Amino acid sequence: MRYLAIVIACLFLFLLPLQLIKKLPQQQEHAQQEEPAIDTALACEPIFINVEGLAEPLPLEDYIIGVVQAEMPSTFHLEAFKAQAIAARTFAIKTTNFGKKAIKPTTAHQAFISQSEREPTPQIVQAIKDTESQILTYKDELITAMFFSTSNGLTESAEGYSGNEIPYLVTTASIGDTISPKFNQSKSFTLKEWNDAFGFTWTADHFKTLKLQPNESQRIETMKTAQHEWTGREIRDILGLPSTDFEIDASNPNLITVSTKGYGHGVGMSQYGANAMAQEGKNVEEILNHYYPKTEIKNFQSLHPGCLKS
Repeated sequence: MRYLAIVIACLFLFLLPLQLIKKLPQQQEHAQQEEPAIDTALACEPIFINVEGLAEPLPLEDYIIGVVQAEMPSTFHLEAFKAQAIAARTFAIKTTNFGKKAIKPTTAHQAFISQSEREPTPQIVQAIKDTESQILTYKDELITAMFFSTSNGLTESAEGYSGNEIPYLVTTASIGDTISPKFNQSKSFTLKEWNDAFGFTWTADHFKTLKLQPNESQRIETMKTAQHEWTGREIRDILGLPSTDFEIDASNPNLITVSTKGYGHGVGMSQYGANAMAQEGKNVEEILNHYYPKTEIKNFQSLHPGCLKS
């Protein structure tokens, strides 16, 4: 019996390492099979945009086609369309939080033409294709990609517009805007229309003491009389002006004329300015770096919470 016990013990010690050796390749093979799941570069959920008034959400890139056609004249340069596409895509993703919230199809957010109504030019379609997924970031975060039609020769800073300083929304030259049909405009008011707009009766003293105070971008920061004070943005709303760069001619007390330069709030990228730069040979990167300094162009997948990153 003692001899048999010794034989069994020896066999056990001999066979155990063999079993461990057999299992080792299987464990290594299993580990190799698991590696691709960890090493996935980018696997993202698609983004759909809910547009107020539409029954069904749209794929992001289909939505951007409708925005670019609505926001820019069809005669604009390809590089300007590309800049608009990247800015619009950035704005849409940030406003909707990657498609989780609805967006307005008006300039309250950004203009949009539905699929049934639009006829995009080949250049617009090409611009969206060439910039697919591209957005603007500042320190790896989506920027507030504001844009507008026509500047007065300078863009407005975020600080000048709202009092909040944003490093990439600063005053910059935009000299090509003079070609815009909206660059110079005027609007006249009878004295009654003027009084109705302000909600009180203006006297000769009001006009005599009227003072306009421009800011760094030559837009009106404040308008004052001896008894009242408004911001330039308030006057734009009260009188329905296209811009806050305005002058008032009250030499005829019965017909007040307001002359304006530019169209829109003036912050961020000027669309006519972007087109002028493109016509001069600037590419999309140069246009966006000019109007949104210190920003970077990236793919939205690098920021999308629905993406698995390696």
